[in-house]
Amino acid sequence: MDKVQLYRRVYESFKGLCAEGKQAVSFSEFCRNNEVDPAQMPSVLKSEFKGLQSLPGYKRRKRKNAASVYADVYENFRNLCAAGNQPGSFSSYCKEFGITRNAMHCYLKRNGLNVVGLPGYVMSHEAQYKNYKEVPFEDVIFEEAGFLPADIGNVITVTVDGHVAVSFPADTDVAAIARFVRKMGKEAGHVGS
Repeated sequence: MDKVQLYRRVYESFKGLCAEGKQAVSFSEFCRNNEVDPAQMPSVLKSEFKGLQSLPGYKRRKRKNAASVYADVYENFRNLCAAGNQPGSFSSYCKEFGITRNAMHCYLKRNGLNVVGLPGYVMSHEAQYKNYKEVPFEDVIFEEAGFLPADIGNVITVTVDGHVAVSFPADTDVAAIARFVRKMGKEAGHVGS
C-alpha cells in the first residue's frame, strides 16, 4: 500500500467514526495510532482533505492545562483518602500522573491547599521522623527548683550565662538542647554531664 492510500484509508476511517458519533480520541492521536503523521495529512491528500471542522460529528478534544490536571489529581487523592483507600504517599501518587513533587507543591501553595489535614490521610512511614524526640520546654527540669537530685549522673546540665543551670535527661536529643540554648538567646557557658 502506498503512502497516499494509507493516508486516505486513515482519514476515511476517522471520518466514518465521527459520522457515527464514535470518535474516542483526537485526530492526531488517531493518526499516530495508525502510524500516520497528522501534520502531513493535508499535503499528502491535497484536495481530498477538507479539514477536521467540516467533518460531520467531529468533536474537538480539548487538552487540559496543567492547573486542571493538578486539581483533578488532588481531588482524586482527597476522595480516595476520605473513602479510606489512600494509595500510598501523595508524592508517589502524583508521579503516576507525571507530576513532579515541586510542581505539585507550587500548585498547592498557590491555591492554599494542604494534604496533611485531609480526612482519612495517613502520613507515610518515610516522611515520619523515626529517631526524633521532641522535648517541650515545659518539661525541662530545673536543678535549682529541686525537681531533680544533683547527684544523679544520667543528666545533661547546661549553664546559661553562668547563673542558670538547666538539666535535661541523658536521652534527650542534642538538637533539642541546642534549640533551647538558642531560644534563650544567650550563650551556653558550660555544658556538662
